[in-house]
Amino acid sequence: MKTVLRLVYTYFMGTAVTRGLTLSGVALCLLALLAVTYLPQTAHVLAFAFSSQLAFFLGSASMPLMFGRMAKGRGVGLLPHGRLKLLASAFLTVVIVALPAGLLAPVVYAAGNSFKLSDALKYPGAVDFLLGMAILIYTSLTLLAGWLYLAMWFLGSQRNASGLWRSLVIVVLLIFVPVREIQELSGKIEWNLVQLALTWMVFGAAFMAWPRIKAAMAQRGGWNRSTRKVVATRDTWGREVALILGTHNPWLLVGSLALPLLMATRVGLQTPEIWLFFLTIFSVVTGAFAGQAAARSRALWLRRGWSRAELFAEVERSFWRHNGIVSGLLLAFMVAIGSFTHLPGELLAGGLPLLVLGTALSTYLGFMITRGLRWIEIALASGVMLTLMAVSLLLSQELVKLGLVFAIEAVLLALVFVLRTVARRRWSRIDWIECRPPRTLVARQA
Repeated sequence: MKTVLRLVYTYFMGTAVTRGLTLSGVALCLLALLAVTYLPQTAHVLAFAFSSQLAFFLGSASMPLMFGRMAKGRGVGLLPHGRLKLLASAFLTVVIVALPAGLLAPVVYAAGNSFKLSDALKYPGAVDFLLGMAILIYTSLTLLAGWLYLAMWFLGSQRNASGLWRSLVIVVLLIFVPVREIQELSGKIEWNLVQLALTWMVFGAAFMAWPRIKAAMAQRGGWNRSTRKVVATRDTWGREVALILGTHNPWLLVGSLALPLLMATRVGLQTPEIWLFFLTIFSVVTGAFAGQAAARSRALWLRRGWSRAELFAEVERSFWRHNGIVSGLLLAFMVAIGSFTHLPGELLAGGLPLLVLGTALSTYLGFMITRGLRWIEIALASGVMLTLMAVSLLLSQELVKLGLVFAIEAVLLALVFVLRTVARRRWSRIDWIECRPPRTLVARQA
């Protein structure tokens, strides 16, 4: 048990970033409890309560990657019951991370109906009702956190098209399925408990049996790389920059986005206002691949005689050729959805520039990562993402304030040029020793 608790402590407090997010999340949860108890219930107060839960969740964001690395390492097999303890630590983290929402739910409901919690408990049946609401919110958030951790694991461990489309499939289900349950009022505690039991039983059984499954596949030759067919090499002269940067084939990314988009059309057309929110996430993901540009550009600098300024210009041009095709298809898909579902003109007028801004901002934020992720990059990425989501929600309201939306988008456009200037300045003194590609991690996973 001590090992499990130590692992959970490491997930939340292992680095300065996660430690700050965890402690700030706990402090914000306490402040949110006071706010929903003594202040009038407004959208700002509820948003503050939501931000406390979000900060606490982000404090454990390193758990999926740490869990995956330890699961693939040999050390966990040498410890007594190592895999079982590792699985228990992941489950306990999911249980803990959803606690603030479950504890705040009764207080928020009572305050929203102009009651203090102590006065609301005096009514007959109030205890059972508020307890049921707390359990429903808690189990729903536990399910949501588990699936989000899985999506983060796919993105962090499989930095390729396969990991991307797997994570986006999960994002589709997390965005559209809860929306349908809220609209149909179909959320039930029993169903949440059944889902929790089934998902964790299946995941736990597969996780515990994975070494045996892997050994059996290796004996049958499924993991023998020598049996794979060798793909004939093609002439790649003139495409070295795109090949090294990973931008030579944008259709791989398009194919990764295609399956989640098709799934979304099946489950989400009855909620057209969510489409902008959903496609904004896609636009940010499109540009996020630029975070690997600095590490991969080392090979270009050695092959070519470019200066650092010329290298940045070539890398920028290559990524925009790649991202421009993907962004163009996202814009065309947004227009097609708007025509089919008769979206308001205001939403399209403000939403289409938002998709372009999402790609541009995430691209230059990726270019800024020349020495790994630090506080400034994490803060900027979080702020930009929250701003993009807020603008998409503003556009989905009945009375859209286009003036406010265009003002925010103008600020975001100015931020694009600021980020580009900062990225160019960092690339002018880039040190590739500080931004090496993760070859050691790839070798260990192999």
